[in-house]
Amino acid sequence: MSKFKVFISSVQAEFAQERKRIYEYIRGDELMSQYFDPFIFERIASQDANPKQLYLEEAAQSQVYLLLVGQQYGNAQPGMPSPTEQEYQAAAEGNAYRIAYIKDLDGVARDEREEQFFRKVQNELSYRTFANPSVLVSLVKQSLITFLKYKGIIHEQTLDEQVRSDASMEVIDTEKVREFIRKARSKRAFPLSEDTEPEKLLRHFRMLRDEKPTNAALLLFAKDPQYFFPTAVIKCAWFLTNEMVKPIEDYKTFEGDVLDQITQATSWTMSKLSLRYGVREISPQNDTEFEIPRSVIFETIVNAVAHRDYNSTGSVQVSVFRNRIVVRNPGTLPVELTKADLMKEHGSYPHNPLLAEAMFQAGFIDKYGTGITENIRKMQEAHLLAPDIDLSAEFVTTIWRNDATSLTNVATSIANDATSPANVATNVATSPVNVATEPLAENKRFIDSIVAPKVKAKMSPAQLRECIIEACLVEHSVEELAALLHKAPKHLRNRYIPDLVAEGILLPTKPRHSPGQSYFTNPKYNKSEK
Repeated sequence: MSKFKVFISSVQAEFAQERKRIYEYIRGDELMSQYFDPFIFERIASQDANPKQLYLEEAAQSQVYLLLVGQQYGNAQPGMPSPTEQEYQAAAEGNAYRIAYIKDLDGVARDEREEQFFRKVQNELSYRTFANPSVLVSLVKQSLITFLKYKGIIHEQTLDEQVRSDASMEVIDTEKVREFIRKARSKRAFPLSEDTEPEKLLRHFRMLRDEKPTNAALLLFAKDPQYFFPTAVIKCAWFLTNEMVKPIEDYKTFEGDVLDQITQATSWTMSKLSLRYGVREISPQNDTEFEIPRSVIFETIVNAVAHRDYNSTGSVQVSVFRNRIVVRNPGTLPVELTKADLMKEHGSYPHNPLLAEAMFQAGFIDKYGTGITENIRKMQEAHLLAPDIDLSAEFVTTIWRNDATSLTNVATSIANDATSPANVATNVATSPVNVATEPLAENKRFIDSIVAPKVKAKMSPAQLRECIIEACLVEHSVEELAALLHKAPKHLRNRYIPDLVAEGILLPTKPRHSPGQSYFTNPKYNKSEK
């Protein structure tokens, strides 16, 4: 087979050493030289052909385009792009696999036009940063190996398809399997029955190889997933400022299977946010809502868990700041996508396809390829900035909060009279001390003040269900629900809570049978569909 042409693009003078190192590495490496033919303009002999036309033709004909971005923009005619930017465009028109490497300038400012070009690249491609030529060559190696995998030249199972020698079916939790099937049957009309044996479920998902569970099965159904993947956890931290500085107000590490981690981390994050009450002119029911739509938080954490690199020693991290929420995921963008693709409906190329399919069947993923665009739409509806995505080192999503300057603007409401539940909630939440130290308690009092007037001595099962669902917009224990609804805890625990959990409407905040269990309404629940 013919070799793939690799075009190395940059301002030649600024990156002379780096260009030479990449060129010599590809030519000299046994694997790389077998599949790639590098091109740099310096190695082309003088000829009569128009040099400008030559390098544009080479860029357009390349299969792989490597861009180095630094401080200088390069020589450019007035009103015209630089040669590097023209190469970039030519490679795009030729459908080359493009990836950018951004030099860490250690605080030195870029040329004005180079800064503009960098922003353009940042919005269109995945990119990596480098500090020296050695790091750059290592990053190039990773990119080219990924390209060969994408082309099917190097065949390798994804990590979630692989098996471990120290794992057997004995480590699989049968109750987790049954709970998963209950969710999947409720959300997706899953064909297997609740009494299906674990082996049959794993075969259904292709998670059983040579009678051993794959890594996806361990992450979903193992009795102790962290035995096999110690860093497969979600670490959550709450800061009262806009900076990652001590003291950390609250810190939690959520372990267990990936579905439990997602529900617990979502509940924890929502407990740090404020609530507000809808305007009666818009909705006669005065709907309550968080400052950030709960589905946005849920979707972002789901994406981080589903698409992370489980080979990495890093963990998914959720950091709640005064002005934003940052979700970090040790993963990269698939070869098939650019950053620009993420901002529109796109195909799905999960890093962990077996894990993603199971999460879809459980209702944690609604539709492949739409998570980010749906988050953007939800944030726009809430009159908030769209989430920001940074791909410079890992996959980082920043969700901007409504009020970047004050934590006291909690549970603001517009009501017609001073005795409405909305005003009660507003008055409760006006203390900056309480808001800063006990947002979960404040939100719970807020929700309870709205649900309480709906509680009657005689209520139909449907009315009671609706009150439970509304109360659990903020997590509640069975005992708290019983006190609010004037019902016996046993009555709720035996009759209502199991049905709502089985239907996927309520999610537990802790692994089953944990002491202090509480529940919150599934962010995916849509009342209008019920």
